[in-house]
Amino acid sequence: MSIIIRNSQLNDETMSALNKLVDVDINASVAFKLMRIIKEISSIVEDKNKMEQMIINKHSEKDEDGKPVQAKDDQGNPVGVNIKSMEAFSADMEDLMSIENEIDYDKINFEDLNLQTARVKDLMKLEFLFN
Repeated sequence: MSIIIRNSQLNDETMSALNKLVDVDINASVAFKLMRIIKEISSIVEDKNKMEQMIINKHSEKDEDGKPVQAKDDQGNPVGVNIKSMEAFSADMEDLMSIENEIDYDKINFEDLNLQTARVKDLMKLEFLFN
C-alpha cells in the first residue's frame, strides 16, 4: 500500500510537523523509512511551490517592464500582487491543490514511533502518513 497525499495537505505546517518527527528517537528501521518519505515529500513540496509561483506570475498584473504590480493595504504596505482574473487564478490554484501524489512506501504504524508525547495539531497534519 502506498501513501497518497494531496497538494492541499502540503504546507509549511506539514513540513514543520515532519521535521519534529525527525528529532524524535525512534526505531532505526522506522526512522530510515521516515527519512525516505520526508525526502520524497520535500521534493513534492518544492515542485508544488514552484507551480504556485508560476500560477501567481501567470495571473498577476504586470507593469510596463513586465514585472508584477504590487497590491497594497490601506497604509500603502505591499501585501502581494494584483491578480487580473481571480476566477481564472482560483481555478488554476484549485487544480494544483487537488493533485494527489503517490509515495511508494507503506504507511507507518503509529505505535512504531513509540512517542511519549505528541501535539494533536502536528498529528492532524500528518494523518496521511499513519495506518
